[in-house]
Amino acid sequence: MHICCDGSFGNRYSGLIGGLTLARLCGLPATISWPSTNMCRARWDDIFAPKDNVVDWRLKEFFPHVEKYDFLTVSDQHVGLFRDHGKMRMVDPGTLTLEQACISVANSQKNIFYYTPLIYDWLPEKEVENTIRELFFNREIMAVVANYLSKNLQGGYYGIHLRMTDFKGIEDFDVDFWYNTVEKDIQNKFFICSDDPATEARFSGLPNAFSYPKEYKTEKFIEEGDWHHPYTDEDGRSSVFNVERGTEHVKEAVIDFLLLSLSQPFDTGVQSTFLRMAKRVGSAFKS
Repeated sequence: MHICCDGSFGNRYSGLIGGLTLARLCGLPATISWPSTNMCRARWDDIFAPKDNVVDWRLKEFFPHVEKYDFLTVSDQHVGLFRDHGKMRMVDPGTLTLEQACISVANSQKNIFYYTPLIYDWLPEKEVENTIRELFFNREIMAVVANYLSKNLQGGYYGIHLRMTDFKGIEDFDVDFWYNTVEKDIQNKFFICSDDPATEARFSGLPNAFSYPKEYKTEKFIEEGDWHHPYTDEDGRSSVFNVERGTEHVKEAVIDFLLLSLSQPFDTGVQSTFLRMAKRVGSAFKS
């Protein structure tokens, strides 16, 4: 099973955990593709502990090899780009059960190309949690997380995630509400993480609010555009999420992700895979 990780870190990590879980349940070895793209320039070793069978092939590098795979994939623009290069046998995993997915894999005479940012409800939660616990982040990132926790967040804390850049118009966050929540509850500590430095800075005057200090931030892929700006990405797909997340910025975001996962996170939104996966990581390590 070839697990193609694409998009921002949250989407990649979600698809990775789901893919590794399914591969194990179906009895297949897994290869992971973790390319460097504008949505996430960080490579595998920048984030995770070393692991066998990890490559950095971009999505477009697979297009000419479409006939070598059977596909378990969501239906998106990449499907058309693959079909421009040959016949494509595709099943949307969202239409399956676990038994059907394993039968589909077993009946294939080809390698399986797994591409989705989703963890499906038909994957047993205990198996998903096992995968989370068995996939290690690298020592550099874990040392930073441990050091920050020991200095600032001992004794438990709440987490507030506010995505403010390319989520404008998709999901709105009432920053005033969360500021007032933190300001009034002086007995508890709150970890604030956002992709907008100004949002984090707003909480900095509150003695019970903490944010991991960052040197980098989300930039724009098309500098003159807004956060939503149409462009063609490096794999030939149309997009409006006008972001450039450099390697060091992604590493800082992963530190935020882990600190958020170790909190008691509020449901600040429903659209963010970053928040959703942080909650799953926290549940896996607390169970």
